[in-house]
Amino acid sequence: MTEQEKEISQSPETAEPVEETTAEVSELQQAKEQLVVLQAELEEQKDRYLRLQADYDNYRRRTQKEKSELSIQVTQDLIADLLPVVDNFERALAATGQDADSIRAGVEMVNRQFVSILEQNGLEAINTENDAQFDPNFHQAVMREENTDKPDGTILQELQKGYMVKGKTIRPSMVKVSFQ
Repeated sequence: MTEQEKEISQSPETAEPVEETTAEVSELQQAKEQLVVLQAELEEQKDRYLRLQADYDNYRRRTQKEKSELSIQVTQDLIADLLPVVDNFERALAATGQDADSIRAGVEMVNRQFVSILEQNGLEAINTENDAQFDPNFHQAVMREENTDKPDGTILQELQKGYMVKGKTIRPSMVKVSFQ
């Protein structure tokens, strides 16, 4: 090696790039290791997300199935409760040669039985007693009549009964309401 080559190889200018190269390699190695760690964490989070999504889908299907089964069970129970009413109507229709009073008494008994079963299952009649106030949540005004004796919005007559099941209106009462 010539002296000039020795000076170049030992000069501080060439020594720094070698050190920088070693530092860059070290930083690059650390970045690669960090990348591997982050990729592993990402895969773990992705797996957790997919498991959670699958659990949610299973929960949704299970609750939908349970809801459907519950609805079927409620319907079956109600129909089973109503079958004796059907039996009594069939007996009344099969009875021939009886007078009108006994047929009427039988139909009234069947009606009471039917209403009783419905009440046991949560049916309630909506209040439309005389002088009750009109409430659009429970009543449907189909007629209005001028009446100076009663306050505005007083129910004068019930035209069709309304019903609620466990506090929820399923059919509002059709009523005639006063106005002044």
